Amino acid sequence: MIGDGKVGNLNQIKAVNNPKLADETTLALRAITEKRASTLTYMVDNAKEDTAFAVKSIEQYGIDNGQDFKKSMTNPHDLNEFADKFTAGLEPQVYEMETVSQNDKEFEVHFHYCPYVNRWLKMGKTPDEMSQLCDLCMGGDAATASVFEDIDFQLGTTIAKGGNFCELHYLKKSNVTAGKKPRIIMRKNE
Repeated sequence: MIGDGKVGNLNQIKAVNNPKLADETTLALRAITEKRASTLTYMVDNAKEDTAFAVKSIEQYGIDNGQDFKKSMTNPHDLNEFADKFTAGLEPQVYEMETVSQNDKEFEVHFHYCPYVNRWLKMGKTPDEMSQLCDLCMGGDAATASVFEDIDFQLGTTIAKGGNFCELHYLKKSNVTAGKKPRIIMRKNE
């Protein structure tokens, strides 16, 4: 499971997770995303002793999303196409995405808003709980990336852990590692 044990400061999390976009469509999509966050949180709350079922379910959800995403691509080995599709549609507005780097070897995107964090704050979750919930959610993103044989996923800082943004980094595997089982890499938050 993704997790570095880092826990953010509640006031910092609240200060950072302020949306800039407020159009009707973005707000509607955020509301849907927040409902997903509630569902996930209630499952974990109701199974406090063991979250293994949630980890497995979220991983399968991520794999299913990854398979659908991969099928939608003309060339699933093209990291630029991956990045273009990742940042297409309405989701970039929901998460206030910023593409930091995009080329044949890497794609780095920052999320400047997280509807999950917004819901968790409304639910009164502690920084420790938000950190754990974030790890569960990002496990889905890691599983999505694992469907691609030649892409490594790295998670940097996250809003839920006190960062100023969520940092997702996708790296093209070298020819030496291509074809091997996909790896999920967790970078330490700075």
